[in-house]
Amino acid sequence: MVVLNERQKQILRDQGLSEDYAKLTASQKNAIVKIEGALSYLEETYKDEFAYKGYVSGGLDGEYVTAKIADTLPEKIVTVYIVYKDGSYSYSDNYEAEMAEEEYKKEVIEFLSKYFNPSNFQVYVNITELENVGESIVERAVGVPLVLIKNVYNEDEVMSAAHAYAEWIAAMENKDGGGADFKVYNNDSYMKMNEFNYRDYLGNWIYELDIAVYADRSITIERYDP
Repeated sequence: MVVLNERQKQILRDQGLSEDYAKLTASQKNAIVKIEGALSYLEETYKDEFAYKGYVSGGLDGEYVTAKIADTLPEKIVTVYIVYKDGSYSYSDNYEAEMAEEEYKKEVIEFLSKYFNPSNFQVYVNITELENVGESIVERAVGVPLVLIKNVYNEDEVMSAAHAYAEWIAAMENKDGGGADFKVYNNDSYMKMNEFNYRDYLGNWIYELDIAVYADRSITIERYDP
C-alpha cells in the first residue's frame, strides 16, 4: 500500500494527474515514487531544501530527477542520478559542483582583475565535476568558464590576459588541462548582459579567444570572428 505525501500530491496536481495512486499508470506510479526518493535523498544528504523540477526515466544519461536548490538566484538545478543494482536503488548527484560555481567564479574574477577592471568583464561557468585533489576550486573543477569582456581594451591586452590565464591553469599541479572562452562585446550589448539574461546576447560578440590547456601543459589560443 503506497500512501502519497503532500509533496507527491502537489507534483501530480501540477502535472494534471490524479492524486489517487491507484488511478495512476504503472509508469506514473514508478515516477512519483522515484521522485520522492531522490528528493528525500538530497534533503537528508545536504540538509537543504529542494523543489522538484523534472524527471527523466532513461536515455543516454540514464534515469534522473532534477530539483531546484532553494533560495538560489539565478536558480541552481541539481541532478540526482538513480541506479538500480542488487535489489536496491543508489543515488549520485552534482550538488557540490553546483554550489561551487560561485566560489569558482570568484577565483577567476580575482585573477583576471589584474588585467581587466572588474566592471568590464563577467564570468560564468558550468562545473560538471569536482576532483578530490587540489588546493582550490579552480584546480578541482572540471568546467570551462565563459568570460564576457567589454570592448574597452585593445586586442593585444585581451590576448595578454588570455595567455596569463592559460599559464595560471597550466601551473596547477593537479589539474589535467582546462581552458576558457573569452568573448569581447560592444559596449551596448555588454551593458545589457547580466547573470539572468546573458545567454540572450551570446551571439553579439565581436571576436573570441578559445583557450585550451592540455594535460601535457601545452597551450593553444585560437582567435575567431563571428
